[in-house]
Amino acid sequence: MKAPLQGSSFQLDVSGIAGFFGGEEAFAAMSSVHLVRGRKWLGFYNSPGSYFVAKKYGVLARSRVWDGLYPGVNVDPAKMLELDGKTGSPYVALKSGTRLAAPGHLAYLLERHCGEERKKEEKEKAKQIGKRGFRAACHRGQNSDIEDGTRRQGKAETKKPGVGLSIVYLNELEGTSKYLEPSQHSFTWDTAVAFIAIGYSLGACVLCAVFEDWFCFAMILLGILSNGISCFIIGLGDLRIKPTSPSKNSPPGDGVLDNNNEMVLLIGSERSVTTVTKGKFYLFYRSETEYHDLGCCAALLTTQFLLQLFIIPQGTLFGQIMFLSSLAVSWLYNAYLASLDSESLQRGILKEIALKNNRLSRVSFQKRTAAVVFIAVYGKAVKLRRFLDDMIPNDTPAWELIKTAIASAISQNKDPKKFSKEDAEMCQKIDALPDNGTGLVWDMLTQASLGLEMAQKELKKLETSEVGEGQGD
Repeated sequence: MKAPLQGSSFQLDVSGIAGFFGGEEAFAAMSSVHLVRGRKWLGFYNSPGSYFVAKKYGVLARSRVWDGLYPGVNVDPAKMLELDGKTGSPYVALKSGTRLAAPGHLAYLLERHCGEERKKEEKEKAKQIGKRGFRAACHRGQNSDIEDGTRRQGKAETKKPGVGLSIVYLNELEGTSKYLEPSQHSFTWDTAVAFIAIGYSLGACVLCAVFEDWFCFAMILLGILSNGISCFIIGLGDLRIKPTSPSKNSPPGDGVLDNNNEMVLLIGSERSVTTVTKGKFYLFYRSETEYHDLGCCAALLTTQFLLQLFIIPQGTLFGQIMFLSSLAVSWLYNAYLASLDSESLQRGILKEIALKNNRLSRVSFQKRTAAVVFIAVYGKAVKLRRFLDDMIPNDTPAWELIKTAIASAISQNKDPKKFSKEDAEMCQKIDALPDNGTGLVWDMLTQASLGLEMAQKELKKLETSEVGEGQGD
């Protein structure tokens, strides 16, 4: 049987672009090997961008030979694969006195997780408001007063609060020195799509053998093996969390990640909280710190690229078309993997470790002062005045009085506004301020009272739930 297009004098010189085309997508696909179930076994397809991927992974290997072949700054594998490197919002502890200007990658992921939960909550509220508006529209004309009241209520509920606070109860982290893997135990679409690329590359390889184009057959087969072997070896790295090791006698690690109008209150032991704020993901390879196995992968991919330059032009037009089409299908699969949200997959791992029971609640405030007072009371801040100074850095005479009044009132378990009105000396100091300063003080003390009241309600709910769980046990 003769190969199709055998008599044509036209040649497709695709070897020059095979190593560069789709390089970024190929690298992104290779980077997902630690986050997608079974990914390290599903790299046996003729992927484009081999030279680009080789340059990326070549800089991980550390020796004079590898540095000569792949010059560049040696980086940590976790940072190169974007498993580390992001920073969270400033952290202020309530009891241990810890202050962190830039917490680590896990804190950043936790904040993003809380942000996603907030968006879900807002969408659900918008749906509920929309349903109420639809019911009111159905009764339009029958009772205009009810309709106007519903409209006003809808507008009030859709008004966004000034400050949002997510309360996260962290589980006690046990066995964090063990390997961590995504908890995906079922068949996924990521696995199904991989067989399309694998099947097409194998099919193209077989067709080249059928029509005796051994040059293109060899290059497609080399591409399948080199990409599959590299994906497997790179996937051998174990994704771990690097925990902290505080003293067993350390106080609870409760604290707040302060992102201005979006804050996250962490409740848990010192070990669990500091692991989130200071810990990080990292990839453990048996070959660290030289990473010779990764260097060999880069060398294999580079060899594949160089051989393609010389051998692909020797093949037939049909074989070259098969080679090019296998690259195109593989590029589509790589683009699909590159479209996966890596941060979402990382948040899933963190959620599995630190938030197994989804113990997360959310409260909202109109002013930051109310939120800060809520955090101080709910988290039982030890050095209250220092905490207030950290969270409210304003140092004008009015704000100094506000923080002094709040600290004094909370220490005596009293309402800040009522306490200040009953304290004659405090009233004199407030009245001595300029008019705008006096008004500001009373406004903020009102907000502080609201924050205190809400914290007391939430603490009662927490006590009730804990009693119910104890009785259930």
